[in-house]
Amino acid sequence: MNLNFTMIAQAIAFAILIWFTVKFVWPPLLNAIEKRQKEIADGLAAAQEGKLSLEVAAKKMLRLSTRSSKKVQKL
Repeated sequence: MNLNFTMIAQAIAFAILIWFTVKFVWPPLLNAIEKRQKEIADGLAAAQEGKLSLEVAAKKMLRLSTRSSKKVQKL
């Protein structure tokens, strides 16, 4: 009889722990994870945009450098 009562009490305590975790612990954790995922996605998008901007600037610099080299050669 005592063993059965102990098992039932532990099962009830575990069920209460699960309920408490789902109700009060899990939502803030999910919010923090979603916020972090958004920050990472925004950072990756900004990095991609910066990379494209750098490529455009490098092409522009090469074009201007070539143009100035041609001007120097004409002199």
